[in-house]
Amino acid sequence: MRFVLFFSVLALIFVNGWTDAPNAIAGVVATGGMRYRSAAWMAAVCNLAGALFFSLLGGQVAKTVLGLADFSQSGPRGLCALAGCFLAVVLFAAAAWFWGIPTSESHGLMAGILGSGLALGQPGILHWRDWQPVLAGLFLSLGLGLLLGFVLYNLVGSFLQNLPQRRLNGWQKAGAAVSALMHGGQDGQKFAVMLGLVWAALETGLSWTDRPRPAVMLLCAAVMGLGTLCGGQRIIQKTAVEMVQIDPAQSVAADLASAAALLTLTLLGLPVSTTHTKTASLAGCAAAYSRRSVNVGIAGQMLAAWLCTFPCCAVLAWGFTRLLLAVLF
Repeated sequence: MRFVLFFSVLALIFVNGWTDAPNAIAGVVATGGMRYRSAAWMAAVCNLAGALFFSLLGGQVAKTVLGLADFSQSGPRGLCALAGCFLAVVLFAAAAWFWGIPTSESHGLMAGILGSGLALGQPGILHWRDWQPVLAGLFLSLGLGLLLGFVLYNLVGSFLQNLPQRRLNGWQKAGAAVSALMHGGQDGQKFAVMLGLVWAALETGLSWTDRPRPAVMLLCAAVMGLGTLCGGQRIIQKTAVEMVQIDPAQSVAADLASAAALLTLTLLGLPVSTTHTKTASLAGCAAAYSRRSVNVGIAGQMLAAWLCTFPCCAVLAWGFTRLLLAVLF
């Protein structure tokens, strides 16, 4: 069981880097501002920096997530619940990646926690107050990303369009770095603390801490960066080429808009999807440039996948948890 639990959380972090982290560098890669490999290395470093900084700042997002994932009252059975949750998200995200659709491992994780909690027979997992930050983050990430992308491009689009290509390329790299930094502040923080929870559970039993040790955070960033290096082109193709056809100026505006939205929501302690936020900001910038520049069909595919994330991951987590419980207890 210990091997399954540790493998599953590492697989979850790897898949997040594989399918979610590429959104931070989608614009700069799609417009030719950076090669994918160089951008992926930059994203890995910025993910680590963001996770470290916001964890030291207080780790409010991590505290929100851990408040939901506290299965300590279930003893060893709680370890099965965690493993079932992680495996469910990995399976769903890998299936979505096959179709090139970026999914939210953040909301998959929340749904997995719910499904695993129900499989354990914990009715307390359904407390409405505990889930308010998750639901608020779901709607605010989309709405704020779309709004800021639209407004920011209207404000600075002309300025960016008139910049010399070399300076504009510098702005692109800076925008992608800030976007990746905030991905670390959100997802890096969440998944580092889940790895820390597993680490503590394997050492001392099921207990948790909202301040994982530096070695845990370094391992999380390394695995997430490896996932980004191993894949991600499909996600970039779908979001920044097929859904919208953006230029370098739109890329900068979308990066800054998504980073601003993520910073606001992270400081509020809301667990949100970096995928939803960045994709919404890309759509907002594209819509500000031309109402016809958003491929509604592709956007509809993504919306359908996002609507399926919560129920599918919850059901899969329930099934995996029940299977592990049946085999081990």
